[in-house]
Amino acid sequence: IFGKILYLSKKSLLNHDNEKVAYKIFSSGHRNPQGLIYSNKNIFSLEHGPQGGDELNKIIEGKNYGWPIASYGTKYNNAASYASSHSELGYEEPMFVFIPAIAPTAINKCPKNLSNYYKNKNCLIALSLRAQSILIFLLNKDSTRVLNVEKIFIEKRLRHFGLDKNSNLYI
Repeated sequence: IFGKILYLSKKSLLNHDNEKVAYKIFSSGHRNPQGLIYSNKNIFSLEHGPQGGDELNKIIEGKNYGWPIASYGTKYNNAASYASSHSELGYEEPMFVFIPAIAPTAINKCPKNLSNYYKNKNCLIALSLRAQSILIFLLNKDSTRVLNVEKIFIEKRLRHFGLDKNSNLYI
């Protein structure tokens, strides 16, 4: 199950009599997802690449995202490249790639004030350990394209954050 995003049945997960939880492979080819978010009827994953090549991916059921064959990062031991054209090999291309790496940690919907400001767009917010920043991804309305990534330097390595029931941000 490594390198895959799984669909878990709530019934199987909550059945304590089962020794194994039933699951279905939702997508594959993921190196190290650090966060998943469901936003505007889409699933997004923020993932660690190898040396460089951290990715924002729009997750589509049944698709393969290329790892360990395709990546925009390089190998740690010799800096050799992976195949960089995901689509030529039948894999999904990332929506956005960070080179150099940012060490992403979490992703969520934007808090209410940003969502209201960016109405008619899909706004996602994420954290970066290496860049010590909050990242704001602005996607077009149908979430097919990244319009902008804003990096707000906070001088701290934050690992987790969330939204409360009123859509306010907390760390």
